[in-house]
Amino acid sequence: MTFAAKVMQVTVRRVLAIQMLIVMGVSAAYLATAGIHMAQSALYGGSIALLSTRLMAWRITKAADAAAQDSNRGALVIYAGAVQRFVLTLVLMAFGMGSLKLSPLAVLAGYAAAQLAYTFNKVDTRLRT
Repeated sequence: MTFAAKVMQVTVRRVLAIQMLIVMGVSAAYLATAGIHMAQSALYGGSIALLSTRLMAWRITKAADAAAQDSNRGALVIYAGAVQRFVLTLVLMAFGMGSLKLSPLAVLAGYAAAQLAYTFNKVDTRLRT
């Protein structure tokens, strides 16, 4: 495993952990103030963000492998991953709000709050073993 891959792996784990903590906090706040339906909705929205982060990490790993052979192909894999994340997010939000009848405000709040994890994450390139 390359150094960059190790840094990416540590960074993604940290982002996912921060996202989980934030989503649990938002869901707990909704549970305390607005009830179980709103808490479940926020949890669903946050789960979409977690899944999206995991998909991004997987795609970046695939892009690094592809770029080792052809840099244009690596860029294409990155763009395809961005499109996949966008479509996945839209489809899961539509499913949650439409079919599952979850609260749109709470779904979006859970999703947006989970995205804040990126601002709290510091990429440490001095990887410690």
